[in-house]
Amino acid sequence: MKTIGIKNIIRWVALIALLVTLNLGIGVLLTRYVAPLSGQESMLFGLVVFSLLLFYVILLAIPFVPGVEIGLSLMIVHGAAAAPFVHGATVLGLLLAYGVGLAFSDRFSCKFLSTMGLVKACAYVEGLKGMDREQRITTLQSSMPPWAGKWILNHRYLMLALALNVPGNAFIGGGGGISLVAGLSRLYSPSALIITIILATAPVPVMFYIFGSSIIN
Repeated sequence: MKTIGIKNIIRWVALIALLVTLNLGIGVLLTRYVAPLSGQESMLFGLVVFSLLLFYVILLAIPFVPGVEIGLSLMIVHGAAAAPFVHGATVLGLLLAYGVGLAFSDRFSCKFLSTMGLVKACAYVEGLKGMDREQRITTLQSSMPPWAGKWILNHRYLMLALALNVPGNAFIGGGGGISLVAGLSRLYSPSALIITIILATAPVPVMFYIFGSSIIN
C-alpha cells in the first residue's frame, strides 16, 4: 500500500512539474512573439496574430494549460482591434475541448484516474457510461448532499460560467479542462452550452473593445 501511495505521489509531482514547465514555456512565447509587436511591424500583424490565435485555440482546449494568457497579451498589445478575434478564438478553443469530451464520453477510459490513485472516481465514471442526460443528473443528485445537489445541477450552466471566470481556475483544469469535463459528463445541451460559453467569455473582450488597452490602467 505504501509503495502504491508513493507511486501516486510521484505521478502527481510529475504532472505538476509538466504543467509548470508549460507555463514557463508560454511565458517565453509571450515575451518573444507577442510583446515585441508594434505599429512599426504592422505588416506582420496578420500572419503573426493568426498564428498566435490558432495556437491559442489549441492551448486553450488542453486541460490545465493557461492559454488564456496569450489572448490577454494580444488584447493588451493591440487593444480593441484584437478583442473580437480573441473572443472568437476563446469560444472555439472551449468548444473544441467540449466537443472532444462529448465525442469520447462513452468511450472514455478511466485508466488515467486509476493510475493517479483515484480508483473510486474511476469506478463512478464507469458507472455513468450508457446513461442519458436525465439519468446522469438523477444519479449525480443521489450522490450529492440533498441541500446542494439539486440546486447545483439545476443551475449547472450558471456554475459552468462561474467556473470559467473564477480566478485561478487553472488549478481545476482551466477553461479547457472544465469544458472537456462538461463534454464527458453529457449534462449539457450543445446549443445551450454554446450560448453559455459565448456569454461567459464576453465581458473581458467587450471591455477591451470599448475601452482599449487603457482599461489596464
